[in-house]
Amino acid sequence: MFQQLTIIGSGLLGASLGMAVKNKGLAQTIKVWARRKETLSLCKVEDWCDYAEDDLEQSVKGSEFVIICTPVETIPNIIEKIAMVSNDGTIITDVGSVKSKICYLGDQAVLNSGVGFIGSHPMAGSENSGMGHADLNLFNGKPCIITSTEKSSRNMVEITKGFWKALNMNVYEFSPEEHDKAVAYFSHLPHLISSCLANNLEWKPKSWRKISGNGIKDCTRIAAGDPELWKQIFLMNKEPLMLALDDWENTLLKLREIIQNEDIDKILSFLEQGANFRKDL
Repeated sequence: MFQQLTIIGSGLLGASLGMAVKNKGLAQTIKVWARRKETLSLCKVEDWCDYAEDDLEQSVKGSEFVIICTPVETIPNIIEKIAMVSNDGTIITDVGSVKSKICYLGDQAVLNSGVGFIGSHPMAGSENSGMGHADLNLFNGKPCIITSTEKSSRNMVEITKGFWKALNMNVYEFSPEEHDKAVAYFSHLPHLISSCLANNLEWKPKSWRKISGNGIKDCTRIAAGDPELWKQIFLMNKEPLMLALDDWENTLLKLREIIQNEDIDKILSFLEQGANFRKDL
């Protein structure tokens, strides 16, 4: 698809992308930017990395497609820095899990620059982080949301969709605002609940941990995610997350009430609804 492609950030998603792009033959040349010298040294010996750069602006020169794989709060600033030095016609995208702020600032950053910004969110993360956990098949069969705006070039949107589809992802197009509402419920709230449960259990007698089964391990698995990353996500998507949390609290109070009242039919109905949702998922 591209003569040259740049991946900015080589953590779990960036390194997994490099592996997948090389494996699928989607770019003749893959350049990588990383902030830390240790990471650059690791990239240089990887088969999927053709060039590793420590200069952000230099890393994007000559590339037709640039993917920003850094924490969400850093993405707008990176777009601003690379927009004016990228080749005309270059598509800049990202993998951030919050979109309204990033897309608004992204559109402003590329204005009159000759390049385009198209927001992407491949929902293919893991509770593990870092290049050492990269996986060639991380994106296979997973959803990816493209968040176009009124300023988006339709041609660039279609190219970006085509890229993620070529990685065997199921691609959907949402507005940035709809995206943030949806992920607040289906991604950010589950992480919040998992972390809340783990936080609560941390203070219980350590001897009780010996009886842990798969249930508690499944429910708290995603709580092991990078705290710094999730702090940024919670704060950047604060308003939609607060609405999702209000809904969750109301559901919890409803369940508490029907258990307190020993309303057998309502308890059974509540549990059946949850079971049916999980089966449909």
